[in-house]
Amino acid sequence: MTPHPLRAILIAAAAAAALPALAQDSPWSVRAGVAAIRFSPDSTIELPTGVPVPGAAVGVKNNTAAALEIGYELAHDWTLRFAMGNPPTTTLSAAGTLPPAPTGTLGKIRYAPAMLTLTYGFGDLGPIRPYVGAGVNYTWVMKETDGDIARLKADNAWGSVLQAGFDVPLSRQWSLFFDARKVFVKTQARGVVPAVGNVPGSARIKLDPAIYVVGVGYRF
Repeated sequence: MTPHPLRAILIAAAAAAALPALAQDSPWSVRAGVAAIRFSPDSTIELPTGVPVPGAAVGVKNNTAAALEIGYELAHDWTLRFAMGNPPTTTLSAAGTLPPAPTGTLGKIRYAPAMLTLTYGFGDLGPIRPYVGAGVNYTWVMKETDGDIARLKADNAWGSVLQAGFDVPLSRQWSLFFDARKVFVKTQARGVVPAVGNVPGSARIKLDPAIYVVGVGYRF
């Protein structure tokens, strides 16, 4: 049986536990905070014939969610990070030349993003510890709710992640942090439009959210 991609990411993150500690201090850390998810959508809507609808677009509502990250220091300045959060729900809306009738809300999607990244830290620069990194993202679509589009379905999707941020140490174990990530991810949604005789349609949607997180970190 092929393992679920989200499960594969979780296994990869947990595998770091098998690595030996590189110092007396624990290599494990955890960070929690509030994430602002800001989408940069770009979409192409197609009719059953495969012909794009000129100027038609899908709007994607921004979200705020709780975020959790588990980190493991692989070597000095190198940290493997697994991040996820409580699954938010975004609203898809008619945009561009796409008529808003009858409500303008095409549907809603509840999703669970998970990210595995590797970051490099630059040590202490004054009161902060900056870092940069990159990795992979997997977005799991948990639930679709119909709106003007019936039988709404959206695909799970893989993507890439760029990451930068900094920690502000408060003590040996506690810190504040700011983290910014740019996720490059596309999905495809499909359904039918009851208002025009259940005509089927589909949309290729580039989401590409920027995710900003502020919170508190603890090193074990």
